[in-house]
Amino acid sequence: MATLLDWNALSQKITSYMGDSPYCTTPSRTFTYVMLEYLLGLSPEEIEDSITDGSNDRGVDAVYVDERDGRNTIHIFQFKHANTFAKAKNNFPSTEIDKLLSFFTDMLNENAGMEGTCNPILWKKVQEIWDSLKNPNPYFEVHLCGNMRELVSTQKERLTSALAPYRSFNVNHHTLDSIVQLFIDKKRPKVNAKLKVVDKNYFERTDWNIRGLIATLEATELIRLIEDPDDPKQVNGGIFNDNVRIYLTKKNRINRKIHATALSPKNVEFWYLNNGITITCDSFSYQPGSRAPLVTIDNVQIVNGGQTSNALFEAYQEQPEKLQNVLVLARIYETKARNITADIAEATNSQTPINTRDLRSNDEVQKKLEESFLDQGLYYERKARQYHEQPRQKRIDALSAGQAFLAYSLGCPEVAKKDRARVFGDMYDSIFNDDITTPMLLAPLRVFSVIETLKRDLHRRIKKDEEFDPNLLFLVDGAYHVLFTVAELCESKGIDPNDETLAKEEIPNALRIIGELVEHETKQDEAFTTNRFFKDAKTKIKIQRVVASTKSKSRKLSRKPSKG
Repeated sequence: MATLLDWNALSQKITSYMGDSPYCTTPSRTFTYVMLEYLLGLSPEEIEDSITDGSNDRGVDAVYVDERDGRNTIHIFQFKHANTFAKAKNNFPSTEIDKLLSFFTDMLNENAGMEGTCNPILWKKVQEIWDSLKNPNPYFEVHLCGNMRELVSTQKERLTSALAPYRSFNVNHHTLDSIVQLFIDKKRPKVNAKLKVVDKNYFERTDWNIRGLIATLEATELIRLIEDPDDPKQVNGGIFNDNVRIYLTKKNRINRKIHATALSPKNVEFWYLNNGITITCDSFSYQPGSRAPLVTIDNVQIVNGGQTSNALFEAYQEQPEKLQNVLVLARIYETKARNITADIAEATNSQTPINTRDLRSNDEVQKKLEESFLDQGLYYERKARQYHEQPRQKRIDALSAGQAFLAYSLGCPEVAKKDRARVFGDMYDSIFNDDITTPMLLAPLRVFSVIETLKRDLHRRIKKDEEFDPNLLFLVDGAYHVLFTVAELCESKGIDPNDETLAKEEIPNALRIIGELVEHETKQDEAFTTNRFFKDAKTKIKIQRVVASTKSKSRKLSRKPSKG
């Protein structure tokens, strides 16, 4: 049960975020922002883009379609914020559950009439969801988030029963005490452990400043390693701090398979069917040559195999006796060099990493940028919210700067919008190399801030049910393409793109070009959606053609003889 201590902890967290973003103007709005950041690890821009609450929100306060790491998970949020501790003792209100269920019914039946029942931002999210449902293995995570108790049991059962026929739905109840626990899990102390390996099934290798041990573990040893020492029925989240992926629960398709394999009659084959786990540590020691040695490990982090570890943990909670036959391959790497730890975390994950920002934060280029910005009175945040105590207008977020640079200078607006993990992944060296300078990072960011202000104003007007320009709705999905168009216009006119004053003057022209292009595409394709249009890499080619034709027309006009 949540206590006054929990209430104060969350209140202090919300206070620390107040004013951190233009959205964080009240405790309830800031609560929404904090939850989206902590639950999904979203950037400030992604958080603001995901929020759908306001007039005609149909009980849906936020939507995020998660395509990171090859996922296809649709997160639907409903937020409730109590403003006093007395109200926090109440249950999550069930008054909007029926609205939520009605929304799901219409959405899953692809009811075209939803355009008239949803606000414009929610309608765009619905279109994005419909696009995702055409892709393999879509899955829904419904989040009821409140700084209070969960739904009363009867309403909780009613919601679960109503969604059960859809099969691909999971309902998450985030309460005051579980939310505070979420904050605590993010700050776990370092974990030391002892693991017993199987027989003599191990091999060691040393190269320069890295040492590796490949071994086989009993699944029960792994479970003992990851269990919370204070509550053996819970996982110690701190051991996965450097893992580049978040556990997706056993209802995720891949994790269901891991879970089923572990409990199957053929679970002795698990070692052959699973990639195992990868551990990094400061040091490990054991008695070489001994049978089934005990390996002492200092500062354990499971950087790959989080899905395997958690799925096995859940299986053990259900049928512990079945896990006695399960063996797991383990790779243990000892190194104190953070760059090597980061490389291991990235290389051992076959999919795009999502948390490499912190692993890259100690890169020399990042440190040099931070120092250069400090000389200009600006605070470059190598890590998220690194300078949160400083004025927002003086902070330069590394991720946001990288995204803007991708769209503006590298011509990848679709990547900047939908695949931000690549900023600190495979495109890192293209952005953050020895040739990068602070003006090169600042100009795209400051031009984009003007575009972002227009988008925020559009969001604000829609949510407050005020009059807005429907011709600018493309900004919801296409802000980075407007930024890209500004860069293309600068190039066509011979303007230095790092001259932000002149570049900003091209924003109205960029808006006009994108608006006309969207209008044209809408007429050509009855099924057109801005979400799909701005994901398509071919869209920027269409923009370049329009810019080129505009330049050509202006040349012809300049050559036209004057009437004497």
